[in-house]
Amino acid sequence: MKINLIKKANLSRHAIIAACCSLGTLPLVHAAASPDALVPIKATGSDALVDSSDKSGTNPVAFTFDARVYNEYQWLNVPGDGSQNITTFEFRAPFADGKWQFRTRLRATNLDVDSAGISEFGFGDMDMRFLTVPYLNMQKKQAFAFGLELFIPTGSNDALSSNAFTLGPQAFYVFFAPFNGLVDLIAPGYQHQFSVYEESGANDVHLGLVDLFILKTFNDKQQWFLINPQAIIDFENQKEWGQLDMEIGTMLKTQGHSIYARPSVGIGSDRLYDYSLEMGYKIIW
Repeated sequence: MKINLIKKANLSRHAIIAACCSLGTLPLVHAAASPDALVPIKATGSDALVDSSDKSGTNPVAFTFDARVYNEYQWLNVPGDGSQNITTFEFRAPFADGKWQFRTRLRATNLDVDSAGISEFGFGDMDMRFLTVPYLNMQKKQAFAFGLELFIPTGSNDALSSNAFTLGPQAFYVFFAPFNGLVDLIAPGYQHQFSVYEESGANDVHLGLVDLFILKTFNDKQQWFLINPQAIIDFENQKEWGQLDMEIGTMLKTQGHSIYARPSVGIGSDRLYDYSLEMGYKIIW
């Protein structure tokens, strides 16, 4: 994620562009699953964190083949009218005998900010992530994952790109069935993002993202509800804000297919958006 926060007292076109192009990349853990889904299964000679009976795509440490399409509409926190509509294609795949997972996300973005005279449509920046799970102990009902995310400035024009190449190492810990099984899973996480190259006129990126993920499933993991509060610290611009996501989802009759809705609200005066709504479709195989 690459963020240049909107400055209320001196709102500039460049500041709005840099802030808006970063939206939608905050969650560290996007949907998890119940602990019963985390029994390792042999795959091509190695222990792979995959349960072949779970096709919901809600387990962050089960490395399956996964394709998703989702659309998020954001009501931006800018003077006057401002909105951003992001359509994302996401693909995940295991590799190295299932010990690692590769994820990539490609975006098409429509950005409108009346006060800055911005009205642009095109491709946004892409990102890639490599994730592994070095520790899984089902007796203790715990797991640990870490990875590296790369944010690449591939936007089709300056209004839709951060113009900075950014690295984002991340780690999260998973507690299964905590509080005597009151919820299926709690996963705190942290990601640190920093730019290693900025094009002319682009600001440095230096961010900390704290994430807490709480999941409850129903009807043998056929439906789920999650709460995902997040806190973001912009060390470069000395700003901080939060956002609260909630998600409801359900499996469809066709195995491996599911849909979900994910509303979100921004928190704090430095928030990038007031509200957002994401709706998505997933196929797991």
